[in-house]
Amino acid sequence: MKRLSLAVLVLLAAAALAVALPPAAPSTYEVTVDTIEGCSCPLFCTCYFGPSADEHMCQFNNVYKFRKGSHYGDVDISNQLVWMSGDLGSEWHHNPGPGMPMNWVVVTFDKKSTKSQRDAIQAVVSKVFDVKWKKMESREDSISWEDGPKSAHAKMESGMGEITLDKESTLRPDKANPVVIKNLQYWFSSSNEGFVLAYSTHHFDGGTKFSHQHRNGFTIAWTAKGEITPSMGKAAAGQP
Repeated sequence: MKRLSLAVLVLLAAAALAVALPPAAPSTYEVTVDTIEGCSCPLFCTCYFGPSADEHMCQFNNVYKFRKGSHYGDVDISNQLVWMSGDLGSEWHHNPGPGMPMNWVVVTFDKKSTKSQRDAIQAVVSKVFDVKWKKMESREDSISWEDGPKSAHAKMESGMGEITLDKESTLRPDKANPVVIKNLQYWFSSSNEGFVLAYSTHHFDGGTKFSHQHRNGFTIAWTAKGEITPSMGKAAAGQP
């Protein structure tokens, strides 16, 4: 009888301890992200098909919207927006892979995002775009977003950046459907739903200004997921 009582006490103590301890934070991330993207290349980027022999710049405006259910650990980043403007430079496309060198990037967080959401977004971006930036800056702005069957548009409230995609001007035999490239890797994401091609008009008026018309553009929905590791922090992002 004494042994039974002792066993019960041990079980009760263990149960009380389990209730007192906070639950462990989720150790995984999973996001699905809709993208409006434009760059200075002709439609469509040759770099996605492997190393290119041509020296070139690649000035870009990429705007990302995280779908409902996207999370990094226990941080919910559903419906969050982030904008990346920059120049990939002329070196990286010779040997594409993790850690490849890039010129510069400005990451614009939406003003509605909390600090924990911005940290989570930065961690996801660091994993999917596992590169080394020579210069990286961040700022905040209010970002508007629209994506429809004929066009897509995003704009910073400050006017510093804007991008418009024309999905109807691409040459295609079936006018009722867009041009879509499928089963082509998008950076280091896990999967994607295909590149929906469009001509882009976009500009950025930051420290380095650029403007492009009738150049490469596309929308794409991609998914990334995996374990949260220390390497997905600042070091992986190439931050100084």
